[in-house]
Amino acid sequence: METHKEIGDEGEAYVMKLAYGTYLKYWCYPNPKDENGDYKEICDLLILFRNTAIIISVKNHHYDGDYDKYQKKVIEKSTKQLNGAYRKLFENGKEVYIKHPDRELEKFDPLRYQHIFRITINVGEQFEKYNLSDYVEGKGFINIFDKDTFEVIINELDTINDLTDYLIKRERLLSSEIKLSDQCREKDLLALFVTNAREFPEFVNSTEEPENSTCVGAWEKYILSEAYEYKKDNDGSSYFIDQMVAKEVLKLRDGESLARELMNTSRFERRQLANNIFSLIKKYQNTSKDILVRRYHVHNDIGHLVIYYSPDLPEKSVDEIVKLAAEIYAYKYGEKDVVVIAVTDKLKQYKFGLFKKHEGPIAPEAMEWLNAMIAKFGWFQNEQRIEQHDSEFPK
Repeated sequence: METHKEIGDEGEAYVMKLAYGTYLKYWCYPNPKDENGDYKEICDLLILFRNTAIIISVKNHHYDGDYDKYQKKVIEKSTKQLNGAYRKLFENGKEVYIKHPDRELEKFDPLRYQHIFRITINVGEQFEKYNLSDYVEGKGFINIFDKDTFEVIINELDTINDLTDYLIKRERLLSSEIKLSDQCREKDLLALFVTNAREFPEFVNSTEEPENSTCVGAWEKYILSEAYEYKKDNDGSSYFIDQMVAKEVLKLRDGESLARELMNTSRFERRQLANNIFSLIKKYQNTSKDILVRRYHVHNDIGHLVIYYSPDLPEKSVDEIVKLAAEIYAYKYGEKDVVVIAVTDKLKQYKFGLFKKHEGPIAPEAMEWLNAMIAKFGWFQNEQRIEQHDSEFPK
């Protein structure tokens, strides 16, 4: 028979796996405590990324066929803990300081977060038919997952943006008055969501689903489909961005700010960004000396400027251009944030830039200086618009 310590250790191990073994690790606070307050643990895992906060409670209950017992030991207990964590972070009116394992003590800012999710994960023995959510009047919505389904979700939706989008729409679906079919499993809902342009199809909202359009077996059909194979093959290039952030960006002095901008993209958007980098290198490396070419596109109101420069260019000149390029493009096209990724032959060297525009009008002298820089570099005189057609799944 398992002891409480063994049960606790298994739950703790799962928290560590989430915190350090997935793409979430850069933004995870495992077992955060109120460092300058009562020093009590706030929740099992807190994930903070830009305007999204995810509060997670992990339980380890082995289902023995007694659903009432499961409801009491997992759902009720976890919901109480999650609502307590929510009150501590967002409603108590007192300053809360938390600690990330790799950073200094920081003040939690509740006003920063527009999207707040509460999640229960049961890592004990799995069973398929369980309530997918819990709701207490006046206290909010709780997402419920088992270990298997949550791992499937974060493997399939393996960026913060993709995960947040799913949680927002899942919560909207499950909190509606329309009852789902008892046959709808979490993985089937996920498959229908992913293959329906990231929306739940209307028939999911009905217990009388059309024949041939059912939740039953949707996940199995999806992972055996050509669409799934196409997506996995074509997403391969996108992981270059994840690796670049881990190996290059986070090592920089202000690398975390730049990493947050680059990670504020979906898997499909990272695919497009990586393919832009690769196509520039393929087209221009070994073509001529002293060449510097640019491509610019926008995702989520963030400008992404990709630069290829030949290795013959003086490094001082390239450094100056990269340093100024983000500000110049923000001025030219109006984006608040602009990221620069500059690469040379065979990705032998990377250079990065980031500009975050201040609110308010640009001073006349600043405009004059920026226009002088544009003239100096000779930019925007013969711009070419490139149309790229790509799709997440085959048409």
